[in-house]
Amino acid sequence: MLRNELTFPPKSFLGQINQDSWDFLSSRWRTQLYKSGQFLINADDNNRDVFFVLRGSAKATIYTDSGREVSFISVGTGDCFGEFSALDDSPRSASVVAAEECLAARIDQSNYIQLMRSHSDMTFSLLNILIGHLRDLSKRVVDFNAKNADERLHDALLELALKYQRGEEDNVLIPRPPTQSELAAFIFSSRESVAREMGRMRKMGLLARQKRALEIPSVDNLRAFTESS
Repeated sequence: MLRNELTFPPKSFLGQINQDSWDFLSSRWRTQLYKSGQFLINADDNNRDVFFVLRGSAKATIYTDSGREVSFISVGTGDCFGEFSALDDSPRSASVVAAEECLAARIDQSNYIQLMRSHSDMTFSLLNILIGHLRDLSKRVVDFNAKNADERLHDALLELALKYQRGEEDNVLIPRPPTQSELAAFIFSSRESVAREMGRMRKMGLLARQKRALEIPSVDNLRAFTESS
């Protein structure tokens, strides 16, 4: 597979590695197309393969004993997951589910370890991404203790708007927004609470629906609202 066939965000794992690492990876992985809602890996799985998202997105989740879903990280195009089990040879700590149609590649543990030992750019890229995940999770722990559910929702929607913002444009359209249940799982709240607050924000003109897409009429207004709440 030629690297120029696909475009990856520069901060993603596949967007950071060099051509030599790409050639090594793409010559050894196998690809599979997953439907939305299909599991790529299950918690406590014993396989040690590492996955790479070539197109689409997925989410890492944990299910509590009561069956409640807790979503703690999103995996987008160019990102990888499953490296924890490959490196420490332990069972999976979370499930990963396709958030939309998702094309993913996977490589076995032995090839992954060989690559990590021989390609310093890949090792540095992984460390950089893991540090970013740790910072994000640390912020979410602080926010959970310092902010209420509505404030955490405001932060999540602003972060989503900034992700899809192009340049300095103030109006943003999110074509495949997370569902209310997915947002609730991400901010440790309930779907009812998320629905109620998003309804209030729509009445204030901060959010709008364009068929299946979510519109942010003004990122500046949403930011001001978030900072003042």
